[in-house]
Amino acid sequence: MTLLSNRTKWMLLTAITCLFAAGTASAQSNPASCTNDDDCVATPQCGGDVCDWTDINNHVCKPAGTSDGWCTTTDDCKCKDIGATCVGAYCTFTRACDAPDAGPCAAGGSGGGGSGGTGTAGTSGGSGGGGGCSIGATAPTASSGLLVALGLLFVSRRRRQ
Repeated sequence: MTLLSNRTKWMLLTAITCLFAAGTASAQSNPASCTNDDDCVATPQCGGDVCDWTDINNHVCKPAGTSDGWCTTTDDCKCKDIGATCVGAYCTFTRACDAPDAGPCAAGGSGGGGSGGTGTAGTSGGSGGGGGCSIGATAPTASSGLLVALGLLFVSRRRRQ
């Protein structure tokens, strides 16, 4: 019986790890109900979905610009990084184009909320000020770190030979 070389073992282990990491990747979706704007995790950036309290018994995520959203503290505002604050129960603005010193919002919905009809998985269907893809970024998982470490180990061992 032939034993596998170390190189072959590392390649096999790396391939299995890649398959595991690829199988666990998934986009986040909004919860069935929400309390604050930052509970709407499918589009975490400024201009993304906000928590709509229009129906007091059914709080749901809706595209920014179509709802005022809801907040308890400034930390609940998705646009806090560009100056939004929580006043009362609403963020001072929910889209970047609504910020002070920003240009007017383009017609057609919010850029990050995907309010247009042509969006596909991971893209924004809207055509507003936020623009671009609405891919929700998540923190790297432990398996991603392990994958990177194994890749670096493989490359460093290969260069020595």
